[in-house]
Amino acid sequence: MPLLRGSRSAPSEEDRRLLREALARLDPWTFWSVPLGGTGADFAVVGTTGAFAIAICPLEGYAEPGRRGLSVSGIEITGFKEATRAARKIHGQLLEASTFAHVEPMLCLTRALAGSSRTIRGVRVVRLEDVATDIGGRARTLDPTTAKRGAEALGRPIASSSGPRPEVEDV
Repeated sequence: MPLLRGSRSAPSEEDRRLLREALARLDPWTFWSVPLGGTGADFAVVGTTGAFAIAICPLEGYAEPGRRGLSVSGIEITGFKEATRAARKIHGQLLEASTFAHVEPMLCLTRALAGSSRTIRGVRVVRLEDVATDIGGRARTLDPTTAKRGAEALGRPIASSSGPRPEVEDV
């Protein structure tokens, strides 16, 4: 997953752990997070506010938007097209599971300092601290049963840190 140029391209296990912990702050009854092994995105989140393909940017420093995208400590971040392609692929998998939701590509800055969340080249760029708020604060578009079915179509959802999930009855 080439999300940056001139540096390591894969996020570390520590970065994945940090994002998993941030996603665990989402309501476990209405959001399901699925780790992805493909290119373009590291996690998918499907919930009542929609679906999201999240890629990790593990660079340290200050994030600055530019004319062509985003740079962290002078290193240009690339991979916006890959994140968008991953979102389209996830969208297709959700359609096969009869989960009709737009999939928004996101880039999570796990270590970089940044201002408020913004959309750059069609990809939402958020700080690690803002991931749960950005996803959970949107308007509800899916019911929990449909969201759960969609998440299970993508893979095995990770367990929530807030305890076991209740079983959602299929209607």
